[in-house]
Amino acid sequence: MAPRTPEAARLLALAADYMLRHGISGVSLSRLAKDIGSNNRMLLYYFGSKDELFTAAIQTAYQRFPGLHGLMSALQDGDGGLEERIAYGWRTIRAEEHRAYVALLFESFSIAVREPADNKKQIAAVGSEWPAGLTALFVMHGREPVAARRQATQLLALWRGLQFMLLEGTDVAELDDAHDRAVTAMFGGGARSAVSGV
Repeated sequence: MAPRTPEAARLLALAADYMLRHGISGVSLSRLAKDIGSNNRMLLYYFGSKDELFTAAIQTAYQRFPGLHGLMSALQDGDGGLEERIAYGWRTIRAEEHRAYVALLFESFSIAVREPADNKKQIAAVGSEWPAGLTALFVMHGREPVAARRQATQLLALWRGLQFMLLEGTDVAELDDAHDRAVTAMFGGGARSAVSGV
């Protein structure tokens, strides 16, 4: 959702700042409004609902992480074989500079699915971009569209699981090794040798 005015853009930026610093667990619209120097009425005027505001703020936060935001394009335009690109994708996701957004993503999704009727836009926004991007990556590497979609789902499931373990504090080297072994088993290639030393 594009802000309609400079004031809406300012409030959206403040909301994104707040969410990246503090998360959103237990955050009501009134608390967020107070903490960013606004009020409920103003936020509802600009964004329509809490779902709209939170979705827009999470998307604004996502835009601040170009490594993540541009990852699907980078994977499709990058050099190397499929396994090398997948390995690059995982190492981009798990990079320390992206940790704040990964934490926000998991927190926002877990809260949204508890009350799906009130958070439809948030749930849709979290799951929309990467499945299509990964499907396109597999198609580029010779998979038929149905198989590409299935493999994209498998890869995204692997990445989400590893991100969860990353947030738990599992050692990055252990996660990289698990990732590369799983990719080799699922997609049959040389992910481990392709990224040695990364």
